This record gives sequence, C-alpha cells and structure tokens, in this order.
Amino acid sequence: MNNTTKAKYELARKMIKGKIDIDEVYLMTGIDKAELEKLKEEIDPAAKEAKMFQDLDNTDLNIGEIIFDNNETDDSYDENY
Repeated sequence: MNNTTKAKYELARKMIKGKIDIDEVYLMTGIDKAELEKLKEEIDPAAKEAKMFQDLDNTDLNIGEIIFDNNETDDSYDENY
C-alpha cells in the first residue's frame, strides 16, 4: 500500500469517526463501499451489533410476547391501572 492509499484510508477513518455518511466518504476517497463498511465496523463495534439486530423481532429472539404502550407519556392514562 503506497502513501496515497494510506492517506485515503486515514481520511476515511477520520470521516467515519466524525459520523459522516458512507456515501459521502466514498465520494471523497474513492474507496469501495464494502471496504468502508468494514472500516466502520472496526471503528464502531456497536454499528456491527446494530446491523445484526436490525431485522430481528421478538419471535426471532425467542423472548416471548412484548406489550407496547401506545398511550402518550401523560401519567393520567395510567391512573386506572
């Protein structure tokens, strides 16, 4: 890897750390989007975990039924319970 390529990867790392979108990093550096996704996962392990769980629901996780509160955050709705 030559110095120019190293500089591109360093720039990409800094941009990803700065929460700049992958598409913008791709336009600025020319690094393949798959490589940028790998860099993002290396920099932010939480992004990898979020990507793993994004399409799962309670049946996939085998945690049983989940009850959702559709009421607003007003406590007056909870007076009868």
